[in-house]
Amino acid sequence: MRIVKVVNQKDVHKDFQRILGPLEQRVRGMVVEVLSDVETNMAAELHGIGLEAMRAVMELEILEVAGPKGKHLPGRQYHRWGSNPGSVVINGTKVRCQVPRVVNEATRKTLGLKSYGRFRQTGELLKRAYRDLIRGISTRRFAEGVDAFIEGYGLSASTLSRHMRQATTKKVEELFTRPLGGVDLAVLMIDGVEIADSTVVIALGIDTKGVKHILGLRQGATENADVSKALLEEVIERGISDRGPLLVVIDGAKALRKAVNDVFGQRAIVQRCTVHKKRNVLKHLAEKDRAWVSRRMSQAYDLTDHDKPRTMLVALADQLHRINPDAAKSLLEGLEETLTVQRLGLPQLLRESLRSTNIIESANNGVRDRSRNVKRWRDGMHIERWTAAGLWETEKNFRRIKGYQDMPVLIPALDNELKKQTQAA
Repeated sequence: MRIVKVVNQKDVHKDFQRILGPLEQRVRGMVVEVLSDVETNMAAELHGIGLEAMRAVMELEILEVAGPKGKHLPGRQYHRWGSNPGSVVINGTKVRCQVPRVVNEATRKTLGLKSYGRFRQTGELLKRAYRDLIRGISTRRFAEGVDAFIEGYGLSASTLSRHMRQATTKKVEELFTRPLGGVDLAVLMIDGVEIADSTVVIALGIDTKGVKHILGLRQGATENADVSKALLEEVIERGISDRGPLLVVIDGAKALRKAVNDVFGQRAIVQRCTVHKKRNVLKHLAEKDRAWVSRRMSQAYDLTDHDKPRTMLVALADQLHRINPDAAKSLLEGLEETLTVQRLGLPQLLRESLRSTNIIESANNGVRDRSRNVKRWRDGMHIERWTAAGLWETEKNFRRIKGYQDMPVLIPALDNELKKQTQAA
C-alpha cells in the first residue's frame, strides 16, 4: 500500500495543540464518563472520535501545503477555502462530514486531499481498525487506539501516529531529565525488566510519605556494574540528596551491589530482595524439595524480629548442605542483608513492602504489556523509548505503598542503623 506523507514535522510542533487537542479532550471526556458510570452512547461517541481523528489528519495534510491557519506565507500556492460536504467510512458505514477545501490560487483548482481519499475506502481492514479504536478506548490508551485506527486506513506512521509518538517522546524526555531535588527520598529500589532480549535497569524511589517515583532507567543488566553505576550517578546529578541514610532494595547481583557502594557508600542500608533470594536457592533443588524449602524461607521472612529468622535460615542451610551444597551456599550468601527490614524493626505492612523489589513489578508489567506486540526493534534507544513510555503511563496510576503510614518509623531506624555500621567500621 502506498504511503501518504501528509505533514511537515517542524510545522506540526507549532500547531500541534490546535489540531490534536480537541481529539484528545473528546476521548478523555468519554473515558471519564464511562468510568464514572455516566450513561454514554458508545457507538455514537466512537463514531464522533473517528471523525475527529480524520479531521485532524486532513488538517495535517493541509498544513503541509498551505501552512498554519491564519498565518500569511509569501509565495505559497495553496490557500484554505472553506469546506465542502462529503462522507467518510467508519466501521463499514458512510458518515457525512465537512471536508476542508484547499485551492490553488493560480488555477483556482481544488487540491484533492489524499487522506480524504483513504477515509472513503471500505473493507475488513478498516473494520478491524475501528475495533482497535474501541479496544484502545476501553483500556484507557486513547493514543494507541487512535494510532491503530489511523494506520488501518493506510496512512502509515508518517501521519497522526507519528505526532502521537512525538507527544509521548516529549513526555519520555521529561522522564529522563526532570529534576529530582523535590523528592525526599527514603527508599531506592533497582531491578531489571527483559525487553526484546535486552535488560533495562529501572530505578524507583519511595519518598518519606510513601509515594513512588520513577527515577531513571538504563539499558543493560544489573550484572553490569558500569550500567548500574551510571544510572545511580545520573539520579544524584538530577538532584537526589547525597546525604543521610537510604534503604536500597536490590537483587543479588554483585555488580549492582558494588555500584551501590561506589555511589552511596556507607549511607546505603541494603535490603536484598527476598523473592530473588528464594528464586536463586530453589533453582539448585530438585522439584520434590522446592515446596518445603520455599515454605520454610517464607516463614522466616515473615517473622518480626531479627534473631529468630536468622536462626531458622542457618538451620535450613545446614539441612540443605546434605541435599545440595550449592543451594545451602546460595542461602547463606548475603543472608544478613535479606533480614535488614527485620533488623530495622519495621511494622509488618511496611516490612512486607520493602523486603523485595516487587513494587517495581507493577511498573515492569506496564512496560511488558505495551511492548509485547512490537515485532521489530530497531536499536537500543528504541527499546529505551518504549520502556520509558510504558513507565510514564504506569507512573500516572501509582499509589502509595502499603504501610506508608509507618514511614516515620523508617527514617530514625535508618539513622540508628547507619550509626551502628559507622561505629563497627
